[in-house]
Amino acid sequence: MTNELSGNVTGPVIQAGVVHNVTLNYQADPVVAPDPPASEVPAAGALGATVPRTREELARTREAMPAVWEYLLFAGELYVGLKELELKRFDYSLGHRVIGRTLRDEVEANAYLAAAFAEAQRIGSDVDRWMSQEAQDKAFGLPGEPGDRDLITHLARRFLGIYESLIDWSIDLRSASPPAHMLRLFELAARFMRASIVSFESFVETLVEETDRASATVARQDSEPIRLTVAYVMTIDPDVMKEFDKEQRKVKRRRRGGASWF
Repeated sequence: MTNELSGNVTGPVIQAGVVHNVTLNYQADPVVAPDPPASEVPAAGALGATVPRTREELARTREAMPAVWEYLLFAGELYVGLKELELKRFDYSLGHRVIGRTLRDEVEANAYLAAAFAEAQRIGSDVDRWMSQEAQDKAFGLPGEPGDRDLITHLARRFLGIYESLIDWSIDLRSASPPAHMLRLFELAARFMRASIVSFESFVETLVEETDRASATVARQDSEPIRLTVAYVMTIDPDVMKEFDKEQRKVKRRRRGGASWF
């Protein structure tokens, strides 16, 4: 889409694509490593190891490598990392601002928005890079092959970095000081990432629940293969986009009409 601000600002163009489909397939009698001692891995009784919820549990999972450990480790890194970013999430939710850049006129403000939208596209590209099928294959391993613990941790932390970037991007736009007649436009632009931030948190919550369930199924050695699919979709709330477009047209009309906003 193209937003017609002065200076031909273009943006935001963000692919609302699926970032990650996790699929686990285990037959009725898979080759599973012996269960580790209960003291080494967090477990749910006879239902198998669960997603680690602390740094200590993550370390034990990396060492013991129980059944489906690759996905337990990935989900655990995301869960723990998200908890560690909780204070930043609170700042974002409560409208926190920092000392932002002062934009002297509409030209500077439009250029700032254009740069912000370009950065949003870069963040979207990072999602594709770090959660591409090639990256997943290298980290989790091809069917029948073990995963790479360090790569799984690296991917999870890069993915968390995207979440943190979405929050930083929003706070940065919220903190800018454009001309008074463009304040509303910037406030709306700062909301563009809200749906993607919430979607990320839902993705992690769902991934943890489904991975726990998959681990339990493997432990029971049920006859049906497991299919675990969890998707993260990066998108913009259409209502926010509609409000932004409306405000953008208002800025353009007022400029053409020569009306004063001060």
